[in-house]
Amino acid sequence: MKGLAFKALRTGMQVGSVLAPQTTGRVALRLFRTPFDPMGPNARKQAVVEEGRQAFAAAESHRIPFGAGHVQAYRFMPDPAQDRGETVALVHGWANQAYFMRSFAADLVQAGFRVLAFDLPAHGDSSGRVTDPFDSARALHALAAELGPLHGIVAYSFGGAVTAVAIEGTAPLAGPVPASRIALVSVPNAIEDVTRRFGELAGLGPRAQTSFEDQLTSRGGRSLDSLRVGRILAGSGLPFLVVHSRDDREIPFADGEKLADAGGNGVLYPVDGLGHRRILYAPEVTGRITSFMMER
Repeated sequence: MKGLAFKALRTGMQVGSVLAPQTTGRVALRLFRTPFDPMGPNARKQAVVEEGRQAFAAAESHRIPFGAGHVQAYRFMPDPAQDRGETVALVHGWANQAYFMRSFAADLVQAGFRVLAFDLPAHGDSSGRVTDPFDSARALHALAAELGPLHGIVAYSFGGAVTAVAIEGTAPLAGPVPASRIALVSVPNAIEDVTRRFGELAGLGPRAQTSFEDQLTSRGGRSLDSLRVGRILAGSGLPFLVVHSRDDREIPFADGEKLADAGGNGVLYPVDGLGHRRILYAPEVTGRITSFMMER
């Protein structure tokens, strides 16, 4: 969202926060649940999509029924001689799609894992216009039920919150998504930090911010404070690896530290110079995560 359009939106939110905070909170929730890339269309992102499309041509394509629509999923199978019989799911970030996880898919398949990747609701070739961590967690649940069971999950950015909700498995999910190991890449620790940053960016006043957050949490039947990825994964008892670059300007490195420190079952793997996006394609990152998935 660029220039004048963004300024007009922000001004409208500021005025609405004073005159009609409940309505403004509802509008903010709709915006929050609508995937958009603040960078807008760009050549680099289009190149990533095209490279991903070529790489994913080797995968099986599956359309999994979800709500009134479907979730687009892909399954990569390893060489039969190398097949470990274990499946790892990849959960992409906000305003991305499965193609962005191609480097993880390549390394994991090479190591003998079966790999599932999918477009979250309202992303890529999946149906829908809006989503959130609860809705997307239900999609991950549907993926695991259809093509699992899962040995591990690799989650990037927003995908970390999705994975935490899915692993916890409380309402509105029918139950937890079973998995043995979790890898988190550039993941925010607390959903309330994400909603706060969104509110600041959108220009929400205090009452509209409260309305927005209350309406979001009512969808999941829990408080914002309970939506802490580190706390949820620590409580799960599952071993989890946290990969975060010290120069990430979108999700602070401190989030990665908090995630890993949440319990004795988390390990931090810090990297340098990979930011928030280059980290997806760094051999040291994909290699470390593949090794983690192979551990016993």
